[in-house]
Parts: sequence; structure tokens; C-alpha cells
Amino acid sequence: MTFRPATAADAAAIAALHTASWQTAYAHILAANWLANDLAADRQRVWSDRFTAPDPAMRVLLAEDHDGLAGFVCIFLAADPQWGSHVDNLHVRPGLKGQGLGRRLLAAAARIALSETPGLGLDLHVYAANTAARGFYRRLGGLESLAEKEAAPDGSTQAYQRIWWPDPKALTA
Repeated sequence: MTFRPATAADAAAIAALHTASWQTAYAHILAANWLANDLAADRQRVWSDRFTAPDPAMRVLLAEDHDGLAGFVCIFLAADPQWGSHVDNLHVRPGLKGQGLGRRLLAAAARIALSETPGLGLDLHVYAANTAARGFYRRLGGLESLAEKEAAPDGSTQAYQRIWWPDPKALTA
């Protein structure tokens, strides 16, 4: 497994993995019709836009294996004065879940945050119904907030929870 920063040339592969991950993880959360028919174009648009006009605070790290893109993490540094840097995306190829890659990518994001924005926490949002991911983050020491509501990309309203690491060093151990 190799890790490297993403470039604009990676946008299509990132969008494809993002799509596959959501179709698996969110099948019981987001609308099936949207996941099947609209998600791929939506994620392609998101990643194309992100690399066309990159936010200077955005860092995207890829994990690659012999089959190509195995996972990625996208972090926005110092996104919030209270919560710190924000992990906007953490996705692993569906067939690789449970093998430690998500943990390695999150640890890499924490190292980036610690290096570039020391003294700040690290957070992410997770759908409340995504109990597998919530359990994963709790096992890594994440503190879970009460559920809040937000508009989801499929047009529905979903409950999400903030997961926060006041000290991202906890993720690098």
C-alpha cells in the first residue's frame, strides 16, 4: 500500500470510489433511486469542482494498491475555531473494509492536522444511522455529539453526529 497526495488527475478515480463507498454504506440511509441513478454524477461534479478551484485548506491523501485506488481521506485544515480541522471524507474500497486502511488514513489525516495546524482538534460528521462507522470512530477514541439534522445530497433530511478528537495525537498512536 502506498500513500500520496491527490492531484486534479485523480478526481475521476476519487469520485468513483466515493460513489462505490456510499452505495454500500448508505444503502439503508439515502434514497435507492438517487444512489443508483444520480450519485455518480453528483460525486464527479463535487470532486471536479474541488480540484478545479481548490480550497487552500484542503488536503486529499490517497492510498493505492495493485488494483488502484484503495481509499482516500479529505481534510480541511482549521475549518472551525471550536472543533479544529474537519475530515470531510474517509472512504475505503468496499472490499477492503475491516483491514485497517480506514484507521491508517485517519491517522495520516491526524498527522497532517498536527503538522499544519498544531493545537487544534479534529472532527468529522457521520450519519446517525451509520452505526458501523460510528462504532469504528468510538473505538478510535472519538467523542460523539448529540444528533443534529442536515440536508443530505439526495434531498432528504438526515440525522448526523459530530465525532471529535480534541487531541488528534490519539489517532496516531
